[in-house]
Amino acid sequence: MILPCYNAEGTVQRALDSVFRQTFRDFHIYAVDDGSTDQTLRILQANAQRCSSISQPHAGPAAARNRALRISKSRFIAFLDADDEWLPAKLERQIELLNKQPDIGLACSHYFLNESPNETPRLFPMQRPSAGQLFDSLARNCFISTPTVVIRRNCLDEVGLFRESLPVSEDFNLWLRIAARWRVSWLQEPLAIVHKHPLSLSGTVPDGERLRTGIVALQDVKASCGELSPSELNSLHLALAERFYFYGSFLLKTGEAHDSRSALSSALRFQPSHWRAMAKFALSYLPARLSRPLMSLKTKFRRNSQADCERINCGAW
Repeated sequence: MILPCYNAEGTVQRALDSVFRQTFRDFHIYAVDDGSTDQTLRILQANAQRCSSISQPHAGPAAARNRALRISKSRFIAFLDADDEWLPAKLERQIELLNKQPDIGLACSHYFLNESPNETPRLFPMQRPSAGQLFDSLARNCFISTPTVVIRRNCLDEVGLFRESLPVSEDFNLWLRIAARWRVSWLQEPLAIVHKHPLSLSGTVPDGERLRTGIVALQDVKASCGELSPSELNSLHLALAERFYFYGSFLLKTGEAHDSRSALSSALRFQPSHWRAMAKFALSYLPARLSRPLMSLKTKFRRNSQADCERINCGAW
């Protein structure tokens, strides 16, 4: 079991306790303190009887996970972030499945998403196919959350470890590389609790960097997975078109019209019928004093339309 930690003194013991409560007992914890400046390492050391821990200069979650993966020799690998939790039956359910179905390379599941300590965690994500070649659906929508994952060591032997050059989307990139070669099983029961907060990694990476890295993550999959079927390659191209569109929209909004056109052109190269990219590409040639009011009007219209749909779905009308 792999546990990367960075300045997690307020949550890491909760994460560890959720592992200690597992009904499946044949596991070992490899925790990596990724250059924390708080008491995280001291907490890990206090659990030394049940948890191996090492420390390294801050290098990000991909490097921390890879450091632990190189030490671990386990046949199955599970992941948990220091601010999340496992439910007690998680390992038992997933190890049982992987033992029974040797063609499954990655097992994941539903989870509870907790976005506020004052709110009840909600079940996430929506319904997904239970098992199979899920690359197509995964490429378009990353429904796999890292704390729900258990993979075979053989998967890493085939596709490699996390890409340490990616500050975000490094997990999505690895899941896709595995899904390109192995069947994936998605258990339709919640097996983890994922806690989101403003200081989580996804909340601290600037929007532009996050959007750009999402593109790089998919481009790496395209370059490294030559065995994709025509359907899978098409799904990857559609996903790239959408990522380029969102990046181009962001650049247009921030006044970088030239770079926006480049990103939107890439979106249209992967999906020539992407009408939203066409519209934004045209807007990029207008002076900022004209394009920004039009974009604001479009955003307001979209929000009003979404609110109307929610009222209709809730029976308010």
